[in-house]
Amino acid sequence: MRLVNLENDQVRGKDCSMIPQILNRKYEIGTKIFSFTDDSRNEVLGEGTGKRKITVRLFYPVTMSSIEGAKKAPYVSENKWECLRKMYHMPKSAGVVNEVDIYENVPMIEEKFPLVLYNHGYSGYIEANTFLCMEIVSRGYIVASIGHSYEGLCTEYDDGSFVPFDKKINKMMYQKGAFRAILAQLKLLKKKGSIEEIYKDFLMFEKEHTPYIVGRLKEWSADTLCALKIVKERFADNIDLTNGVAATGHSMGGALAYYLCQTSNEISCGLNIDGGLFGDYREMTLTKPFFQISCKENWNVESAVLLHRKALVYCAIFDNMKHIGFTDAKFFIPVKMIVGKMDAMKMHNYLTKCHIFFLDKYLKGLDVKKIESDDNEIKIDISETE
Repeated sequence: MRLVNLENDQVRGKDCSMIPQILNRKYEIGTKIFSFTDDSRNEVLGEGTGKRKITVRLFYPVTMSSIEGAKKAPYVSENKWECLRKMYHMPKSAGVVNEVDIYENVPMIEEKFPLVLYNHGYSGYIEANTFLCMEIVSRGYIVASIGHSYEGLCTEYDDGSFVPFDKKINKMMYQKGAFRAILAQLKLLKKKGSIEEIYKDFLMFEKEHTPYIVGRLKEWSADTLCALKIVKERFADNIDLTNGVAATGHSMGGALAYYLCQTSNEISCGLNIDGGLFGDYREMTLTKPFFQISCKENWNVESAVLLHRKALVYCAIFDNMKHIGFTDAKFFIPVKMIVGKMDAMKMHNYLTKCHIFFLDKYLKGLDVKKIESDDNEIKIDISETE
């Protein structure tokens, strides 16, 4: 195991307009969005009619010459920003975070790049980690960010239509009610004991309070594998599958990356950004490289990644972080109790380092020895066991 502990006592300033600048980029970044239906599955959410519809936002490398005269794409649409503003109770005066350094529908480079699948968290959105996706693409990868209809904050389709989060999910999500689930979760997060003991309690929590989430994990897997099939068909000339496909994501999307590594031959390695490991994996053995990125307070529901494995597992545990702080929200919601105390740019840089280290090693096959740190405020403890 490679254990990285990150600690920083600085407190975020109140500048909500901060946008990370990509340094040492090899490529500019293009993006396009497309939607499709999975004819093998009926939709059960929303109005419960028709087939399951899925959206993909593709981020891909482009040349400097291809973006000349092109207009920068908005971070999100005005409609989605309004949803975000209401979700996080931001004032109406809060403007849209716009004109990031990505360009819509510019030509793709006639080269092949490794493919990374990104999945947002439950009630998240397809652009929730856009800045991370940009960093990854700028180093020579293609990222397909997958939207899950009715389970994202707002899922937009390529024809301009959209569906909001299905509010009836709030009643289905917790079997014995949200209040009892929150109390049980807090108790679990504070529990002392071995990883095996805590995992046993987590499975009991899951069975008693959140069986709905486990069921949806399987549906998200179907969404993702369907999206992967479409991406491979449409962009066959641009994707390098030599070392397989990586999966990453935040929260539910990160848990999904672990689930996919355990259940799908399509996925060769994965990263989980602070997602509880929902699902019973006691009869499974992890055989693919994996990177668990966690905030310290959530480690109990993620530590089972170290059990039942033959592959190398890397772990990065961040102090002074909150769950939502692992998304782009850290740049426009300067509320420490929501995103944590760690400086937003420092957090972003280390989240990027973790991803690039892991992807370069396992998708590009590069000889990457360790995660570099030139910051005295970051404590790195490295050890390896298999």
